[in-house]
Amino acid sequence: MTYSRPSSNEHPSSFPVGSRVTYTCIEGALKIPGLPDTVECLPGNLWSKLPEPCGRSCTAPTRLRFAALSKEDEVMNFFPVGTNVTYVCRPGYENTSESSPTSTCLENLTWSEAAELCRRRSCGALAALPGGRMVPLTDLQFGARVDVFCEDGYKLIGNNFVWCQLKGNDVEWSQLPTCELITCSSPPPISNGRHDGEGVENFAYNSTVTYSCAPGFQLLGNASIRCTSTDKTNGVWSGAVPKCKEKSSAVKLGVKNLERSVPPQSELK
Repeated sequence: MTYSRPSSNEHPSSFPVGSRVTYTCIEGALKIPGLPDTVECLPGNLWSKLPEPCGRSCTAPTRLRFAALSKEDEVMNFFPVGTNVTYVCRPGYENTSESSPTSTCLENLTWSEAAELCRRRSCGALAALPGGRMVPLTDLQFGARVDVFCEDGYKLIGNNFVWCQLKGNDVEWSQLPTCELITCSSPPPISNGRHDGEGVENFAYNSTVTYSCAPGFQLLGNASIRCTSTDKTNGVWSGAVPKCKEKSSAVKLGVKNLERSVPPQSELK
């Protein structure tokens, strides 16, 4: 035997018929699966035949990112020198040639490098995103991730990214989010006044409304407010709503006296 020795440390000079001796692998060798490792003393001073139970073997074949062992080679657990194993492209990858990646157990018990014959499948160009944008696309293949952003005045509905994912053995982009226009509800009413957006329920981002007061009242504060957002999700009106304050009696009296002090046009002739 080349790669095995009798396991017993005792070496008697004779063995009675029926005696059994078990062989163990020497250092650096492995037990060959499925082969016997025991011999028996037979009548006629003969030992039963025993094929070499041990041998040199590579460890399990290299795990590849782009390919997996074929089903036939996947169940093997002993790889003597010269053994060839075959790989098949993983889901999400496609073969770029008519050959399959292979690897061989070499004399130094390492595996030869398998050619990278499988490439990632492409998800193709992404659809346009109204009200939004995506980072410049440099990778459209399996596993690629693309970040999504909404333009000012729009809110993101869904994930802020899409990625090229598996669909069966093929690939596709995950669901594209949407960018929804931010709106404000009707602005608050004011006493003794109104705004020019009355009757409208929703106001688009960046739109404005202007307040005015009834006769005899004057506006305090900014006349206009704008639909904005502080969290890029909810619409809020900018600034405080103005108020309509009744004009003072002195102002009213001064206007009336001014009117009385002006002589009729007939007296000026």
